[in-house]
Amino acid sequence: MDEFKVGQLTKELVAIRLKKMADPCAAAADLVKGTLSAALKAMIPGDPGCAKVITDACQGGITGLLLADQNLPKGAALMLEAVAELAVEFDLDPATAMKAALLGISDVRRFARPDQVHEIQREIESHFMGAGEAFSDALAEHRRQSQVG
Repeated sequence: MDEFKVGQLTKELVAIRLKKMADPCAAAADLVKGTLSAALKAMIPGDPGCAKVITDACQGGITGLLLADQNLPKGAALMLEAVAELAVEFDLDPATAMKAALLGISDVRRFARPDQVHEIQREIESHFMGAGEAFSDALAEHRRQSQVG
């Protein structure tokens, strides 16, 4: 699975397909869901690598939306909905799946304006109670990692 770069594949698929879609954010969420579904099917249930695959796919999806100059808050919320559905389908811990998704989405802070990051956080919180705070935690995790590395 190391050879297969879920995040890169998702980013490229999203960026290409978004330009042709009526609702690019829904298309991005569908692509994230599709790539994740394929990757998760190839994994053993309970594999700790599942979280990394979710993070990578969401990172690729949100980066694709950013590159295509789309609505990042809406796309982030739709991706979280897709991950929540997959968590049920693949019998994953929902909290772990959502945390992994938020970590992937929060990576956009490297490229997005602060107001865009804030809007993503507000939109996430409006759809998933408590997820705005978890998104802040994910942003803080990225800051810690960048200070260490």
